[in-house]
Amino acid sequence: MASRQSNLAYDLSLFEAKPKKAQPVMNVVKEPKYKKRDRMIAVRIVSTVAVVVTITCVMLYSRAQLTELTDRVGTYQTEYQNLMSERTRLNAEIEGKVSLRSVEENAKLMGLDKMQAYQVEYVVVDEEEDGVVPVASEQRPSVAQKLSLYIQSFLEYIRFW
Repeated sequence: MASRQSNLAYDLSLFEAKPKKAQPVMNVVKEPKYKKRDRMIAVRIVSTVAVVVTITCVMLYSRAQLTELTDRVGTYQTEYQNLMSERTRLNAEIEGKVSLRSVEENAKLMGLDKMQAYQVEYVVVDEEEDGVVPVASEQRPSVAQKLSLYIQSFLEYIRFW
């Protein structure tokens, strides 16, 4: 039985310290193409950041401009509404002052009446005169001229009514 208690069933050599294998030495290879690639990556990153910052600044500036213009439009719309209400008020005031009733009342206060048919005088102007007021002449109109003026005034009187 003494042989059965041997440690043959156990391989204790597995737990013994093993000699370390020599680690392979890593050599850093510096090749120019890797430097170019690294530089290009850095340039791409910098240019991407610059583009993003530029776009952000442009967007912020355009939003600020839009806000300013919106405020200005609101101000102008308010001013326009005020001016339109003032225009409406002034038109109503003018209509009140120029209305036929107020004109008649003002005329009566001044002592004016409606024009009567007998107050109308017609002036005949020759084509040669062209609106020039003749100097008072001492000649009296002839009977034919008086008759002609009377007929013209009578016809105008009929058309007036």
